[in-house]
Amino acid sequence: MSEIQALREQMCVTERYAYFDHAAVAPLPSPSSEAIALYAREAAEMGDADWPKWGRKVSDLRECAANLLDVTTNEIALVNSTTQGINLVAEGMPWNNGDNVLIPENEFPSNMVAWQNLKRRGVEVRRVPVAHNGAITAATFRPFLDDRTRVISLSWVGYSTGYRADVGSIVELAHAHHGKNGPVLVCLDAIQGLGAFPLNVRDLDLDFVCADGHKWMLGPEGAGLFYIKSKHLDLLQPLGLGWNSLAASGFQPFRGGELKGALKQNASRYEGGATNISGMHGLGASLELLLDIGVNSEPSTTQRCILDNVASLERKLSKVKLKAHLPVEEEHRSGIVGITWPEAEQDETLLIKARNFLLENRIVTSVRGGRLRISTHAYNNEEELERLVQTLVEFRS
Repeated sequence: MSEIQALREQMCVTERYAYFDHAAVAPLPSPSSEAIALYAREAAEMGDADWPKWGRKVSDLRECAANLLDVTTNEIALVNSTTQGINLVAEGMPWNNGDNVLIPENEFPSNMVAWQNLKRRGVEVRRVPVAHNGAITAATFRPFLDDRTRVISLSWVGYSTGYRADVGSIVELAHAHHGKNGPVLVCLDAIQGLGAFPLNVRDLDLDFVCADGHKWMLGPEGAGLFYIKSKHLDLLQPLGLGWNSLAASGFQPFRGGELKGALKQNASRYEGGATNISGMHGLGASLELLLDIGVNSEPSTTQRCILDNVASLERKLSKVKLKAHLPVEEEHRSGIVGITWPEAEQDETLLIKARNFLLENRIVTSVRGGRLRISTHAYNNEEELERLVQTLVEFRS
């Protein structure tokens, strides 16, 4: 049995739907739903008597996350969303009045609002124009850099265009540009690629990475990852502090009637209070499953299957005169493909109707950016792709 077939057998969603909405919210694999259910059962039957075991599972997740990104566990914080991670950077940076941050103009709101909120601190947000096809390169940012630029923040994969940026060249540009505050730092929203494509953070020399687990990592909502390069730990103002931010273990910080001790000297200082145990257990099971099939290897099994699915879908759509919107170059493709046709380009309500018709036929998609958005994972197969295309043909007839 192939690794991908083994993954497919863990995706019980396939018994009911052809699921092409991983860029929104992914279905849970069986081991993940079972991990969540086990926690709920143990919590109901035993209260916190098994808390040490639950804590070990959370530590296992931190190990998985570090392996996924090829970083150390000390550089990983477990967060409840991509937004939380971005805000840790945006609010934690030691800004000076007149500093600026660069973001592409087509970013998802999570990577806009956190930065725009810094206006009150005298920070300028420069929204960088992006090509019509969604292409983002180092050249996209170069004209907007100056000696007051502190951060470039971007999505690895565009949520509507599916364009997968060459992160390495952007980091190289940023770190080579020295302003009044030193090299420009890069914050990557990786939610639309992590779990589908390998991301070697150490080789890319990224400064910060944020991603919730509920898309391509096949985890539950409210459980995600934040990476901070170890040398930046003291750069960011610690935020969201609580008892779980302290270096002392167990209940040591509480002795004497007040909190005592220094902050943890690792990224987990940002975790602050109680952990979303059920969510983290679910995400841990999902990452174990993906790591077992080589999601972070080069070449990646998941990457190859996803790109094969995308190429197959493009061919099938061409044969029935439906337009596929996706990057020409394979190295910039992701699992996201936009679909339009002449009538829908004139009347976008047809996209919603098409999405609903597909759902009635047990095919799950989304509408984003004026297109029907298809987001295929590695376990989707040819039969499902063919069903998708033929159901769209039926809708148009």
